[in-house]
This record gives sequence, structure tokens and C-alpha cells, in this order.
Amino acid sequence: MRYILFVCCCVQLCAGHARGQDNLPAPDAGAVSAKGYYNLFASHPIHGVVLIAEQGHIIVQQGFGHQVGDAFQLGSISKSFTALAVLQLAARRQISVQDPLVKYFPDFPFPGITIRHLLTHTSGLPDKEELFFPLIEKDSTRRFYNEDIIPALRGHQLAFAPGSNWRYNNVGYALLASLVARVSGMAFGQYLHRYVFTPAGMTHTYLLDSTRMVPGYLVRHHYLGDMESIYQSKKVRPWTYNLRWLQGPTNVVSTAQDLLKYDQALSTHRLLRADPCVPLTAAQPGEFGPAAYGYGWFIPVDTSAGKVAMHTGKEPGAFSFFWRDITHRRVVVLLDDYESPDFGDACRGSVNLLSGRPYFPEADHGRQSLFLPYVQKLYREGINTATVFFNEHRADTAHYIATEWELNALGLELLEDGHNAAATEALKLATLLYPGSWNTYDSYGKALLQSGDTANAVRMYEKSVTMFPGNEPAKKILAVLKSR
Repeated sequence: MRYILFVCCCVQLCAGHARGQDNLPAPDAGAVSAKGYYNLFASHPIHGVVLIAEQGHIIVQQGFGHQVGDAFQLGSISKSFTALAVLQLAARRQISVQDPLVKYFPDFPFPGITIRHLLTHTSGLPDKEELFFPLIEKDSTRRFYNEDIIPALRGHQLAFAPGSNWRYNNVGYALLASLVARVSGMAFGQYLHRYVFTPAGMTHTYLLDSTRMVPGYLVRHHYLGDMESIYQSKKVRPWTYNLRWLQGPTNVVSTAQDLLKYDQALSTHRLLRADPCVPLTAAQPGEFGPAAYGYGWFIPVDTSAGKVAMHTGKEPGAFSFFWRDITHRRVVVLLDDYESPDFGDACRGSVNLLSGRPYFPEADHGRQSLFLPYVQKLYREGINTATVFFNEHRADTAHYIATEWELNALGLELLEDGHNAAATEALKLATLLYPGSWNTYDSYGKALLQSGDTANAVRMYEKSVTMFPGNEPAKKILAVLKSR
């Protein structure tokens, strides 16, 4: 069953605001910061919980459609816990981060990959989609677990020599969770409970399992404007069903209050004497600015606000943001279970208000998406009407904003729902507007292939690989297509 976005969003956000009112000082009380936060979340609403603290004191604690103590799936913020567990084993000299993984898993097929490579996303391993999607296509009922990773890796190639490049990788963190379990002799969730959550006082935090699921998550059909449960959505089923039980890269469930306790435990070295928030890789671009990667944390390059460690998380229906200003002991936590469109702007605005300066550029107030109505017209009214709308408004940058990632995402959503003609048109437009992006040609190639135009799909995939030789999925597709 789907729920109309505008009705559901208004009802739940208003209800949440009323329930959480007591947690935030009233703006007429003279608190300038409180007034700023009221304005921020009125302009950029989320459906979840916000916690902002400084020097251990909570400044803002607000629920929107939630109680402030509600628990959320953290997504990739979970990686910080996995890395911490590995570093604890290293501190006890049970392992060394320089050890090759094959020392602990003799059947691991890449002897040159070390624990450090896995921690820093420099292993070159295929990610979970590359590894398991072909197997899901053969058997859509199969679920995959950590112990399935090493057998599935056999026959795969590395994207690059270990340590020579950087590519975000979830499989590496699943292998690290398996390492913790093997070396400690405990299930990974039990280890986290005993050595991380309990010492930190995180009494509402746990590793997701079949007995403790988190209900209520909705995924957004952006081009349709409606919502559906993650358990009913076909487009996210590979992640919510087939790959749900991979531990290490995701699946820690926690509250905003527990994450504040986590920050305090890290700051006081109760969990680990060493600092895991040391930049160990070259900086990479990202939604929240360029950042290097440490042991389970992104380390932003911009140090004008002090030393910062942060991580975000995204799972179907769930967004999370955890920002630790280590220098000034400031914490920003935002958790959302509604894929709220303004979540990123709410995160950036929260950091700006807390730091008292525009650390992030101000959001584009008053401008709306150009590509969302364009894609909606493609879907509902056809190519000609959509093209006329685009041509009429493309130069109106005072009222419309256009980004490559949004057009690409909307086109792929159309494609996932089987609207091949509309998807092909949208993704073709992306190649014309952003010809310097290898990703646009990759997505257009996918649309052409799904539409049956194999010859032109090959040409687009080849162009994508020429521009970005590290595009391993495209190389595999090309190898299959050319072997036919």
C-alpha cells in the first residue's frame, strides 16, 4: 500500500512537532540559537529526531513524528563501531592492522589485502552489489550472510592493487565483522554489546537481528511523490531482504541520546586509547565536502571549525548523520525514517548554527528542482510536453536548480519501475547536459540495454569506461555483451 506524500508528511510532521515541543526552548524566551533551529527545521523538515550538544550539554533535542528516545537504523555509521572493535583487538595485540586477512581466513582469495586496507576502503574488492546481484538474479529468494562473502569472491578480480586507490566498500567492513567474531570467539553482536555498547552506557543500542526489527521505514518514489513500506517495495528488496543480514557495514540500531554517549566515551578514551579519527587516505569528494577516511570515520579537509570526524548512513527508508567537532566537543545527530528530501540541508544548517559560521554554503532558499517536474511530465504527459517544459525553464536559475545527481537518480528510478522510454529520455538528457561525467554514460547505457538497444548500450558503456577505467561493473557488462 502506498501513502500520498503530501498528506502523510503534513500530518506526521505536525504531530511530531507538537509532541517534541517541550524539548526545545521557545524562541520568544530570548534564545537566539533556539529561534535559529526553529526556523531551520520549519524550512527543512525531517521525520525523525535531532540532537545537538556542546561540551556534553544538550542544546536541542527534538522529535518530528517521533519521541526523542526512538531508535533508528544507523546505516553506514555502523562502520565506526566495526572499526572500533577491530582496533580494540589490535590494542590487545590479538591482531595487527598490517596483518593480511588471509592469516585469519586461509581461503580468502586475495593474499595482498590487509586489515588496514579493509578499514580504509583501499582493498579494491568488489562491493556487495557487484558480488551478490548476479546471484540474486539466479535465485531471488536467497538471503546472504557474512559467511557467503569469501566463496562469492572466488573468480572475481580486484578493481585496483590493494592500497593504490580508494573506493568506498561495504564488503570490506563485513569481512572485518567476521574477523572480530573469529578472533574474539564471540558473535559480532555479542562483542559489540560487551565491549562497546555497555561500557559506553548505550543501553538502547544493538545490532539488528530477526527478533528486533525496526518498523515504520518508508521509501520515497521521488518522481511519483508517494511513499511505500520498505518491506513492500520491489525496488529496494535486494537490500531489505537478500542483503539485509550482512553485518559490519550497517545494521546497528541506536538513538540520538546513545550516540551522544558514544561521542563522550570516545572523547574520554573509555573505549580505546588510540584515536581512530586520523586521516589515512587522500581526500575524496562527498555530499558534505571533501574528506579523507580514517578508521571508520570521514575526516573533513576543512579544519576551519576545528578537527571534525563524521559519518552518514543511508539504508532504504533511513537517513542518518553524525557530526563530531572534536576540538570544541560539539555533536550533531540527525536520524530520519522517511527519506526526507531536505535531510541534507537540515544537517548542513545544523552544523552552521552550532559552529556560528557558514561552514557549509547556504541552501538554495526559494529555488525548486527543475528535474523533478520535468521527469513527472515525462512519466505522465510524454516526451514532448516534458521537453517543452525543460526548454521554457532551463535558463531560469533564479527559480530553478538543476543537479546531475538528481536527474540521474530520477532517471534510474523510472528505469527500475520499467518506464523504459521515459527513463531513456531522462538519462540521455543527462549525457547532453553533463558530458564530462562518466556516470551519465553508464546510466544511459543501462537504460539503452534495458530497452533492447544493445549496440548503443555497448558504445555508452565503453565511453564510461574510457573516462573512468575503474568502472568495474561496466567492464563486466561489456565482457558479457561482447561474448554473445
